[in-house]
Amino acid sequence: MTDGRPLDFGMFRQAWTEALELTDGLPAKVPDRSEVDRLTGHLRQHVELLAAALEAAIQGQSEDTTDRETARWLLVRTRKALDDGPGPDHRTAAVHVEDLALTCRALATLCRQQLSAPVLNG
Repeated sequence: MTDGRPLDFGMFRQAWTEALELTDGLPAKVPDRSEVDRLTGHLRQHVELLAAALEAAIQGQSEDTTDRETARWLLVRTRKALDDGPGPDHRTAAVHVEDLALTCRALATLCRQQLSAPVLNG
């Protein structure tokens, strides 16, 4: 979105699905760290792109709606997750990639809603 290309929701869905399948055994089974790191890199890119698109979509809104407040909350939470990173060990890295996957899914949902909603001129 920010570079002029349309958002590829199919690609986002594929990444979050793969990550959630990988972490499905948590907490009993911690997935391979190399796979976690690979997916973390992909999801970070997707989450950053979606967060920028959502920020741009809500920035022009003059009215505070429930959807806008939800978007703001998710953006603050997203920034914290990106800033905190994967943590020091395999388990925290796996939990982090799972969190990024869920965040990616939530951002994609809100982006779809915001981008498909008609803009009201007041």
